[in-house]
Amino acid sequence: MADEQISIEEKTMYYQRLTKPYNKNGMRFIDDYMDGSGKELIEKFWSIISSSRLAFDLYSWIVEEENIICEMYFEKKLPGVILNHRESLGVPNMDVFIKTKSDIIFIESKYTERATKAYINGKKPHLSKAYWDTDKYGKMEIADRFYGRSDIATMFSDFVNEINKDINNCKCPRWFYPKQETTHLFGIIFYLLNGRKENGKYICDQEYSGKIKDVNFYNIFWKMGGDGFKDRVGLPFVFTEKAKIMVQKIFKDSLNFNYGIKTIQNILEESDFHGLNFKDAKTFGLPCSLKEQMKQYEL
Repeated sequence: MADEQISIEEKTMYYQRLTKPYNKNGMRFIDDYMDGSGKELIEKFWSIISSSRLAFDLYSWIVEEENIICEMYFEKKLPGVILNHRESLGVPNMDVFIKTKSDIIFIESKYTERATKAYINGKKPHLSKAYWDTDKYGKMEIADRFYGRSDIATMFSDFVNEINKDINNCKCPRWFYPKQETTHLFGIIFYLLNGRKENGKYICDQEYSGKIKDVNFYNIFWKMGGDGFKDRVGLPFVFTEKAKIMVQKIFKDSLNFNYGIKTIQNILEESDFHGLNFKDAKTFGLPCSLKEQMKQYEL
């Protein structure tokens, strides 16, 4: 099933939607996927159980809400932890990035992912040393790996060491990937601080200078049996609560950070998600409702 792809007719329809200009500047969603480093359009997007295609269907209509949306991208590149002076350790790609007039929204979207290789082999997916090892890693001191911010490096290292312990002690549903969450959380922090390479050095701003004060990071997943979402316990909720505390310490009063978990089934019933009405939305590039389009993902 994982290797099965949608039909040629369906691929043609998606290409038409992906290449359809959605504003007066001729912006197209296909450019987002081509710019991302995940190479989604080579294979992943076309699987019948594709998370990236589900995200496209679920969120693409939002660009037409011109009275609310300032920016929106799929596969948004965020700053990565620095390995050496030539490169960062990969570039986190955020599934969905939305900027409204009052909020910045980062969304990690999951569909049928149920196991990483670590889980399959019965191992715990501990987090990379690049985020917590205070000794040299990749020939870089930890402060240099964090764009010169030793204060953030210390807080993040403490956070990751705590999560590594929690991984052993807390139940973790298969839709939650602590490694991926860590890279995205790092990317969000240094996106807000304008982490960049300048004159051969990796640097960032000392303070958040953006006008938008409300920043949101959501895990939005397709709920299946056994997800254990009702109880709101386990590693996802431990991770999010500790992450919120850390990020608020980093940014103090300069912004409000919300880290939330929602199911796709719930969000399809929301009429006011940061001003967006999913409940009554129309599908981008198709003459049907969003709810009708999303029925194809029901297993």
